[in-house]
Amino acid sequence: MKKQISTTQSAANIAEVMKILRQTPRQLAALSRGLSDQRLREPLTAGERSFVESLAHLINMEAISSDAIYLALMRDEPVLPGIHAERDLGKLLRFDRLSFNEMLAYFRIRRTILLRTLESLTDEKWSRRICENGKARKESLYWRARGLALHELEHLEDLEGKLQT
Repeated sequence: MKKQISTTQSAANIAEVMKILRQTPRQLAALSRGLSDQRLREPLTAGERSFVESLAHLINMEAISSDAIYLALMRDEPVLPGIHAERDLGKLLRFDRLSFNEMLAYFRIRRTILLRTLESLTDEKWSRRICENGKARKESLYWRARGLALHELEHLEDLEGKLQT
């Protein structure tokens, strides 16, 4: 079942976003525990990503979202370039070539930095706006963090389901 968090910024909704973001690295570690390197690199089901490819995807998405958040905290309404997590960043950085443990360690470090940043924010800062090339709508920093949390949760649930079969 897909979890819903309201698009309305509130202390309760921010707390739920933070909870999901905090849990993701631990859940990735728990899901991967006991899996061989071969199992981590083979597709979980026919035609789908492997666990390693899924983690690389999460790292790329985290990078795009975190960088947007950091820019919004440093500049008023920054305009983000239209960089795609897979087609652009993924092809450039190739995290999937690292070992799973290296990738997970990198993800944990990035997540620690993001959480420290988000934990220090006031309501006003959570409301800061981000503009994206080609989009008329401006998104709040809360909206971006919420989207990241829900995206990760969806992938974690998918991984868990596929690993159980």
